[in-house]
Amino acid sequence: MADEKEIKDEITLSRCSNCGLCKVNCPTFRATTNEAIGPRGRMFVAKKNILDEVFYKCSICGACKIKCPAGVEIEQEIIRMREKMVKTGKGLKGNEIMIKNIRETGNPYGKVEKGKIPKELYCC
Repeated sequence: MADEKEIKDEITLSRCSNCGLCKVNCPTFRATTNEAIGPRGRMFVAKKNILDEVFYKCSICGACKIKCPAGVEIEQEIIRMREKMVKTGKGLKGNEIMIKNIRETGNPYGKVEKGKIPKELYCC
């Protein structure tokens, strides 16, 4: 049985008509012109409840909701899908390493020797 939050999430997703007005302001779409990683593509994938790395190709800037006629807070859906991915073990490996490094050493690069550049750099 679905809880209140799941029902609210489904209602939010159903308000999206995939009109595409959201992509006008999206910096990811504007840079790539790739519909699959633009906000309309992400919402399509979210509606299907598919956990995919397209949700990590969003800057969460909120520009997509400016033109949304339904007022869907698309960036909140992206965050929700990222959370589901992490909970199901489908988070990004780089993020996992970065979090581990922060917990162990206090910085995202792990143990760094003075004057040396880390071999691998991670970012969110």
